[in-house]
Amino acid sequence: MLYSTQDLLFSAATTVHVVVSIMVAVVRWGHRCEPYAKHMDYYYPAWKAIIACFLTNIILSTAIFMPNDEDTILQMRMMFIMGSPFFCATLMFVYFGKSLKTTKWHRPIIIMALIFTLLMGTSTTLAIIPGNQIIYKSVFCKWLFSFTGVMALLFMACFIQALRMIIRALQRFSESNYSNPDDFPQQYASEVIWIPVVNVLTSWCATFIGTQTALSIGLIIIAVTNTIFLIGALSPHRSLDVSRLEQESNNPAEPEIADEQEPEPEAILVQTNEETISQERKEEIARTIRHFVEDEQAYLDNHLTLASLSRTCGINRTYVSQVISERMGGFYTYVNRCRLAHAAQLKVQNPDASVEELASASGFGTRQTYYNIRRQLEN
Repeated sequence: MLYSTQDLLFSAATTVHVVVSIMVAVVRWGHRCEPYAKHMDYYYPAWKAIIACFLTNIILSTAIFMPNDEDTILQMRMMFIMGSPFFCATLMFVYFGKSLKTTKWHRPIIIMALIFTLLMGTSTTLAIIPGNQIIYKSVFCKWLFSFTGVMALLFMACFIQALRMIIRALQRFSESNYSNPDDFPQQYASEVIWIPVVNVLTSWCATFIGTQTALSIGLIIIAVTNTIFLIGALSPHRSLDVSRLEQESNNPAEPEIADEQEPEPEAILVQTNEETISQERKEEIARTIRHFVEDEQAYLDNHLTLASLSRTCGINRTYVSQVISERMGGFYTYVNRCRLAHAAQLKVQNPDASVEELASASGFGTRQTYYNIRRQLEN
């Protein structure tokens, strides 16, 4: 059978896409840097999901050998419209959901994975069988297409919810609320969030256009973004010391929270209609904050947050934030300056102490966090 130039380009683009997908899965499986290899689920929380999602693209191989088959093109369009939002949502929920300790997404993802597997398994089987099984528009195929469209919208809603989760986390994990940048991989999230957006938009545009040329361009764009994703995912973006992680693994695990939002401490909320507080009240709050942060050395908790500090002080979080911003330069700056001063004092008392020891004993958690914060606040 003779193939046109368009057929050959479509076959080549599919080949590139499938090869890149296999490469991402293989590298993610084989790339196990020490000492992180023993704690893959912590440092690379989505590694299993990455392997599963990218290996699924192998089913598009039918287009490599049958680029001009209409069933094959329809199968790819079904894969694009469902798979792209589903895969992206799954990877975002698995990686950042674990960082945020939220488990609400577990059951929906499993259910949708089963439905996606059933639909794509059916469409792939029909595409492999000789003849135009799908294009004949049988009653079964009409129901198949209808159900695929409904599931595509559901997967898109799941993807939008995953984006919303990350955007909300980026807003919450700001310097005004958190003292440790390692509590959430904020920089990585802000750098990588465009990749799933581009993949989903590209997939849906290519699906709705539906031509071989549009699908070929979409395959190449997604292959490029997947390569960029692989490069960024090779390094761990969670910097808890391995020794500390091993120590904590021997202790009872903390219960995971059901929602990604840190709850406002209801017991300490002060109901008031006043927009501002008096200077005397601000001074009293400032003394209370300094007592707990400096005298009681609350800054040694490397996961200290504004909410936890307000609970400790027994003062409304809004008031605590206002006083710290006005009188202490902001929560992040204030707490980490206390940590830097503590580290400097420890260095004087113990000149032979290593940077790792100073960082851990001063509330930074890791050496890299200590270096980053010192560079940020002392320059």
